[in-house]
Amino acid sequence: MMNVLSIQSHVAYGRVGNRSAVFPLERLGFEVWPINTVQFSCHTGIPGWTGAAFGADHVTDVVKGLEGLGVLSRCDAVLSGYMGDAETGAAIVRAVDAARRANPAALYCCDPVMGDVPEGVYVQRGLPEFIAAEAVPRADIVSPNVFEAEMLSGATIATARDAAKAADAIHAMGPRVVLVTSFRPSGNGGIGFFVSDGSSRRTVLAPMLPFSRPPKGSGDLASALFLGYYLGCNDAVEAIEMTIGALYSVLEATLASGGDSLALVSAQGHIASPVKRFLSEAVG
Repeated sequence: MMNVLSIQSHVAYGRVGNRSAVFPLERLGFEVWPINTVQFSCHTGIPGWTGAAFGADHVTDVVKGLEGLGVLSRCDAVLSGYMGDAETGAAIVRAVDAARRANPAALYCCDPVMGDVPEGVYVQRGLPEFIAAEAVPRADIVSPNVFEAEMLSGATIATARDAAKAADAIHAMGPRVVLVTSFRPSGNGGIGFFVSDGSSRRTVLAPMLPFSRPPKGSGDLASALFLGYYLGCNDAVEAIEMTIGALYSVLEATLASGGDSLALVSAQGHIASPVKRFLSEAVG
């Protein structure tokens, strides 16, 4: 059994952060060690949310506890998402370093959460610079959305070739696998992913589903699914085709439910046994 240390936000209601990542990874057969950077009633886009951020000291303290248990040598991967502020980000990268000291083969998958369209940058000042300087260079896998990939690379992404140029710039920062989420190439009505492992560049797209308001957490879910499938097959193309198949099935179940949270429980069979519904295409 493989073990994943997942350091992200937590909500009581909804499926974002660790609530969007832990269950799918467990359903894939991984032992997951979650460290929650916050505990909120729901995501902060819902008026009236309550709760508190735990801060960098909390992350550091829990990681020290894991070191004391002597279990970090069995950590196969670290997954991080929303960091909140640069101090918490520093605690997260120290956790990555601790995991790698204990197990040099441990992978780091960084979802560099900084912003999106149309909101723009929605994290605290200084965090995007920290992510670019400290988190991304440590990552084996980085999974920005298009907005974040543009921030990291300095490129504008409208086409698959644009995404390839941006990925090259991000590869130069350190990661060997670049996964761009929420990829919507101009002139195409689909949405999906661009992935590059340094030798192969592929896109995979699916039809848009008619949500009046898309559910939160699909990016967190995509990063977790890709990491899980990649750990299982060590093939970025195979992993991304499984990821989009599983994610699309979850989104279909969510739409059918009429709810506002990802339908992970009802669609768990599609996570455990994903069907390759959409095949990737090479980028020239």
